[in-house]
Amino acid sequence: MDVQDDELIADASFDRYARLVRHSLGVPVALVSIVEEDRQVFPGAEGLPPSYQRARQTPLSHSFCQYVVADEQPLVLTDARLDPRLRDNCAIDDLDVIAYAGWPIRDQHQRVIGSLAAIDSEPRAWSAHELAMLEDLAASCSAEIAQRELRRTADEGIDYATHLVWRANVLLELSQALTATRTVTDVATALEDVAREHLGCHHAVLWLHSVAATLDAFGHIGERAARGRDRMLLVASRHEWARARQFSDVPADSSTPLGDVFYGRRAMFFEGPDAQNAAYPAVGTSRETGVARAFEPLGVEGQVFGVLALLWPTERTFTDDDRITISALTSYTASAVQRALLLQDRIETARILQSALLTTLPDVAGLDLAARYRPAAAREQVGGDWYDAVVMPDGATALVIGDVVGHDMKAAADMGQLRTALRAHLHSGDGSPSATVEQLDRSLEPLGIDALATLVVARIEGGQVRWTNAGHPPPLLIDPAGGVRWLETDISPLVGLAPDVTRPEGEAEMASGSTLLFFTDGLVERRGEDIDDGLDRLARSASARRSLPAAGLVDGILDDMLVGQLKDDVALLAVRLV
Repeated sequence: MDVQDDELIADASFDRYARLVRHSLGVPVALVSIVEEDRQVFPGAEGLPPSYQRARQTPLSHSFCQYVVADEQPLVLTDARLDPRLRDNCAIDDLDVIAYAGWPIRDQHQRVIGSLAAIDSEPRAWSAHELAMLEDLAASCSAEIAQRELRRTADEGIDYATHLVWRANVLLELSQALTATRTVTDVATALEDVAREHLGCHHAVLWLHSVAATLDAFGHIGERAARGRDRMLLVASRHEWARARQFSDVPADSSTPLGDVFYGRRAMFFEGPDAQNAAYPAVGTSRETGVARAFEPLGVEGQVFGVLALLWPTERTFTDDDRITISALTSYTASAVQRALLLQDRIETARILQSALLTTLPDVAGLDLAARYRPAAAREQVGGDWYDAVVMPDGATALVIGDVVGHDMKAAADMGQLRTALRAHLHSGDGSPSATVEQLDRSLEPLGIDALATLVVARIEGGQVRWTNAGHPPPLLIDPAGGVRWLETDISPLVGLAPDVTRPEGEAEMASGSTLLFFTDGLVERRGEDIDDGLDRLARSASARRSLPAAGLVDGILDDMLVGQLKDDVALLAVRLV
């Protein structure tokens, strides 16, 4: 690819490859770089400093990509400053190139002419999945370069080059669609959307082997599947296909193409129904909507965990290019399925962790206790919200509601440390809520707990409640007649922010039948709404449902307050004086 006119270096198509690399790999900079005799040019670039983004070129003194061309192989660096050949390269200081992964891109003669590069400004260990994605995209980029060169040199190459572009676009469309997927249902839906629009398919369908539900079975599926679990299970997409439901759970054996493709690790293509009916009479394609069919084993790095099927409404002949395209589409889909299964496993792990961190409420004479936790919908089911109830050595009951700053596994880990430390102070202290929180605050640095949190600690003894509030929404007291009162004190900072501060303490009386409600801000905060509106809504709900037992009260409040997907975690704790 010969870039002669500096004004024409920037290319929208190659910019698209750069955008896809940047978004798919989560890097700040991505480049399509062509290396010339005395410079490198960037027909595709995303994330460069403004002056370089406009110029679209650098001298070779700033080039890592020249070594991809010289070596004719990928260059993958965790930290370029540690590489003897590159530690003095000007790109490190001028372009902030620290971590680098560059894959060769080739012209129509298979000469390496540049690199498709992902760049990070910090040290980074590149995963096998990231490098595989970069390799696939570099192959597509090379195909487009070859297509352009073929058009310049020979009219007879136009048809083939056009097909390469089409294939590249199909794969790019699928890659972009798969980037946003989180579940196997998302993957199946994205696949069918692309297959319908770009391949003319009537349906695109995924089946997973039943053992694939346990991720530790990867590598064993198809080799020693557990007896009684050797099944192919349909992944439901959001596109309705009634006939597929009849094959939603089928044996992984030779009665259908699914078993043979799965165990044989090879694709099958049927140009029309006669060939499939002859090989698999039990399937009975005469009643199905698909005519031509392609079945591909679905797997990553030799580990097969399912089957992908494409169905067309009419007969068709499968060319070598068709088979290559279908194979590449299957590869992209398999990576997305594996990612979704791994994410599901991570979510399940997080759910188990959160369950382990949440307290089993004690049985306390004279008190009816109930609590609920609801995770945010947009991430792993774990966060920094928590509740606790502890029977003190003197017989009083301590109640806690808290919210660690952050929304991830670290927040959950911090929460676990805070909860444990707070419990220790509750048992060893004088029982005063304010003194307990002050002790907790002073202990964080010596214990190595680097966290910020809002919380309320309350002590209930008989009909008296004492509490202290560290930057948290105030508890709500509901009397037996439905009257409500917010238990407020003077403003007090978050735990972990000011360890030497004196914490204010409040005191109130609870009549028999009264309920005290503790909650985290996810219950009352909504985007674009004043928090007072949420607090008013909570007060009305709690008052209206005051006659319910504590468990029914918290469930009813959640029904009233939570509509749609949660944007934040919610913890809710109720205690009734009986």
